Amino acid sequence: METMDLVQARTPKSVKTMANDILDTLGLNMSTYINMALKQLIIQGGIPFNVKVSQAAYTPGEAIREIDATLKMEGMPLSSDDLDILKEIKSGKITTDEARQKILREV
Repeated sequence: METMDLVQARTPKSVKTMANDILDTLGLNMSTYINMALKQLIIQGGIPFNVKVSQAAYTPGEAIREIDATLKMEGMPLSSDDLDILKEIKSGKITTDEARQKILREV
């Protein structure tokens, strides 16, 4: 049997907790997962998934226009208030949960 060596890494506690929850469901532990990931790194000769900065498919304005056009085709046109809420979400001024609460207050 090959001699084992220690690998240490720092990660936010929440990330570790969420990862452990998933690994528990899969019947694995963190050590087994890390060994699996390192073996895939070796087998594939690099990181076994894409590591890149992805560009958004649409600009925020294009995404809002696409949503508006799609809903119009479905017979559900957006009001100017709806469009304003979408713009706030896209700009990061409010979250989708905050938008939902805002809409529910208006109903």
